[in-house]
Amino acid sequence: MKHLVIPVVVIAVLAGCASDPGRRERIIKEQSERLAPPTSPLSSYARFELKPLAMVESVANDEAKAAVARDLERRMQERMQPVFARWNADGGNGAASASTLIVQPRVTRLRVISGANRAFAGAWAGESSIAMDLELRDAGTGAVVASPSIARSANAAAGAWSFGATDQNLLNYIADIALQYLQEHRGDKPRAEK
Repeated sequence: MKHLVIPVVVIAVLAGCASDPGRRERIIKEQSERLAPPTSPLSSYARFELKPLAMVESVANDEAKAAVARDLERRMQERMQPVFARWNADGGNGAASASTLIVQPRVTRLRVISGANRAFAGAWAGESSIAMDLELRDAGTGAVVASPSIARSANAAAGAWSFGATDQNLLNYIADIALQYLQEHRGDKPRAEK
């Protein structure tokens, strides 16, 4: 019985770390701050438009990867569309021009271990990782204002111990970092969605 307590405690600690909101917000903020800033302030745009998530061929042609990418797109839509609707309604927060910023996310690398594979192979299934470019383009001029690359990975051992929770959390991290970046550079008080 004594030997059973240690693994149970370790699992509880790792699962708790994976979902600690304070830690999550710090990571999101730190990751966003590491990204190169836009060449012009986002507060100068009156409208914001989120394009559908694009994917490189290796993701689009793999049905399992494409399904994960569509899940990421859904999460980004859920987070960004309400924020963009508010920004668009207030007319760009006093923006001098009526220009529109096009936000085009594009998955460039995706490997998320499924729950079934994680249960069967554990840490031997490897780590999960996602990389996404977030291109911000001025609709009027076509100029690229920013193109940060957001990348995160989930450790294979943590994925095994959390029963795949850290693998699935990657989608939330990518979506939240993208939103944080936009909010920071528009001058809003950023907050990570839970």
